[in-house]
Amino acid sequence: YETLLKQKFVNHIGADLPGNKRADIEIKPTGELPSADGSFDCVLSSQVLEHVTDPQLYLREAFRVLKAGGSLIVSTHGIWPYHPDPTDFWRWTIEGLQREIQLAGFEISLVKSVFGLESVALQLWQDATHERLPRLIRSIYTGVIQAIIGFIERRRTEKVSNDAAVYIVLARKVGGPRGDLLR
Repeated sequence: YETLLKQKFVNHIGADLPGNKRADIEIKPTGELPSADGSFDCVLSSQVLEHVTDPQLYLREAFRVLKAGGSLIVSTHGIWPYHPDPTDFWRWTIEGLQREIQLAGFEISLVKSVFGLESVALQLWQDATHERLPRLIRSIYTGVIQAIIGFIERRRTEKVSNDAAVYIVLARKVGGPRGDLLR
């Protein structure tokens, strides 16, 4: 996300588990960040929440390091295959995800979903069958399924699906002006 972040923010800091050479700071084994309270305007957590052992600890730590009015952007799985990296603990419902974010002290501004149930079913079918096909037809097979998913998603009328592959939540730390991300 470095290229995208550079367009909006002057500075950005990457945080990850030990072993990622591109990370600017390492997340401690306890889940804590070696950063002072109120250090950041925005925390972007992309496809991470399903991998943490204690979602509340993780979200409270994001809250701690955000400035008042700072933004939290979370994306995480609703319906998705098991993928340990290094662990895989959770799948989220839209209500459960919102509840956890609110319990951590955030005010939710926006919730979006990626793929409705029909598209999720096709994506899961593709993922479950792709490797079983001869290599020569895999790209055609994937292209056809993705075209069908695109067609379905363009016609989908509901803005947020209760049965989505991925949820995206924009929230903010209450108690101050909105962060730069929201301007």
